[in-house]
Amino acid sequence: MVGVPGLSKGCHTCKKRRIKCDESKPICQRCQKSGYLCTGYGHPLHFVHASTAPFPSMEDVVTTPKRLQESTSTMPATVVPRMRTPAPNELSFVAFKGDFCVSFLFDNFVWRTYGTPWLQMAAAGKLNPLALEACQALSWTHFGVTHHQRDILVEGSVRYGKTLKGLIPGLSDPMRPGVEALIVPVMIMLMHASFQEDRAASIAHLKGLATLLHVCGPKKFQREPLRSAFESCRATLVTTALIARQRTFLEQEGWCSIPWALDAASKSQQNHLVDILVTVPGFLEDDAKLRHIEDPEVKQSLLDRVRTQLANLYSWRWAWDAANTGAVWEVCPSPSPAIAPRAVDKTLHFSSHVLASEISLYNAVLMWLLGLLWRLDPFASFPLSPVSETRPRGPILLPHQVHSLRDPAIEICLTFEFQMRDASHSRDSALFFLFPLGQAWTALESEAAFRDWIRSMLDKSTVTRGYAIGRNAWFGNYYIPKVFQ
Repeated sequence: MVGVPGLSKGCHTCKKRRIKCDESKPICQRCQKSGYLCTGYGHPLHFVHASTAPFPSMEDVVTTPKRLQESTSTMPATVVPRMRTPAPNELSFVAFKGDFCVSFLFDNFVWRTYGTPWLQMAAAGKLNPLALEACQALSWTHFGVTHHQRDILVEGSVRYGKTLKGLIPGLSDPMRPGVEALIVPVMIMLMHASFQEDRAASIAHLKGLATLLHVCGPKKFQREPLRSAFESCRATLVTTALIARQRTFLEQEGWCSIPWALDAASKSQQNHLVDILVTVPGFLEDDAKLRHIEDPEVKQSLLDRVRTQLANLYSWRWAWDAANTGAVWEVCPSPSPAIAPRAVDKTLHFSSHVLASEISLYNAVLMWLLGLLWRLDPFASFPLSPVSETRPRGPILLPHQVHSLRDPAIEICLTFEFQMRDASHSRDSALFFLFPLGQAWTALESEAAFRDWIRSMLDKSTVTRGYAIGRNAWFGNYYIPKVFQ
C-alpha cells in the first residue's frame, strides 16, 4: 500500500508524490513518463535535487528516522510541475561540422584500412598539431567536393595551405630532432593532392617522403605509430616505383629489417610480402635496359635474382598454407535468372579480412615475378612442390598449380569480391586494397565476362566506382601498367 511505511514496495519518488508506483525495475515507468527522477527502491533514502524531484521541504529530502517518517506520513505533499524548456524549431549543427567531415572521411574504407592506425590517431589529435591540421584539411576537402559544399571545400583548401606553411620550418632543417614525425602530415597531404588530382603536388609530396626517409634513416621508425606510418609510406613509394619502373632505395636490406628490429614478431605478413615486392622495380629497370642493349651476363644475373625472389615468395606461400589450414573455403552460389552469369562459378570466403589481403597481395607479387621470369626465359620450369602433388586441389592455388598469369588474376578477383562484401565495417590493415585488382585488370580486361565482373564489383561502392577504368573521384587517378608491354 502506497504511503504506509513497511508495506509499500514502490519507489521513493512515488511514495513522496503519494501515487501508486508500477514498481518497474530499475526505475519505475510512472516517474519516467511524468518527467520525475525516480530515486529507486533502495534504503536508506538519498539526497535528490529539488529541480528533478520537487518536494515541499528539506525534511522530505534528508533521510529521517522511521519514527519521524510515521509521524509525518499523513502530511499533504505539494507537487510542483517540472519545468521543461521547449526545443528550438531548428537545431544548428555548425559546431559539429568538423566532426561530420572527419566521420565521413573514415567512411572511405580504402583510406581507413591504408592508414590504420596512424590516420585515426592524427584525426584525434594524438600525434602532432600538423598531423591534425592535415587530417582536417583532407576531411573538409573530401566532404566539400563529394557533397558540393563550396564553403566547406574552401575551408579545406585554407587548412591545406596552413599545413603546407607549417611544414616549411621542419623540412628546411631535416637534422632537427623529431623531424621523422612529419611523415604523417606529408602522407596526408599526398592523399589530399591525389584526391584533388593535383599531379604536380602529388609528385612533390612523393619526393618529400623519399627525402624524409633518406634523411631520417630506418631506425627512426622503429616505434609505433611512426612504424605503421612508415609501412604505409613504403607501400606508396613501392607502388610509385612500379609504375615508373625505377629502382628504389627501399630495396636495401636495412629498410626491410631495421624498422622491425625491436619487435621482429610484430612484422605483418603483408610487410614480408612487400620485402619481395620492393625488389621488382629494380628488376623492371634492368629489364628495360636489356631491351636496348642485349647482354647475356646481365640477363643471366637478372634471371637469377628473379628466381631467388620467386623462391622466397613460394616459401612464404607454403608457410602461409601450413599456418592457416581451413582459413579459406569456397561456396558455389545458387544460379538466379535475375543475376547475370558469373565469370567464375564459385565464391571464396576467408576467416578474416587480413588473410584475404595477404593472399591478394601475394598473387599481385606473383604476377610481377612470373611475368618477368617468362619474358626472360619462356621455357622456365615450374617450382617443385614440397607436398604430394596428388593432394586434392584446395580453394586457392598453391605455387605449383599456377600455369599462367590468368590464374592469380582470377584469384585476386575472387578475393576482392570477398573483401567488398563487408568492406565498410572492416578495421583491419590493408596496405594494398586496390593495387592487386589493378594487376588483375591488366591480365583479364580483354575477356568481356571478367571485365564486366570486375566493373560490377567496383560499382558496388562509391569508394571504388570507376577505379580500374580510369577516373575515380574518391581515390584519384591510379593506373597500373601491364606486366608485358
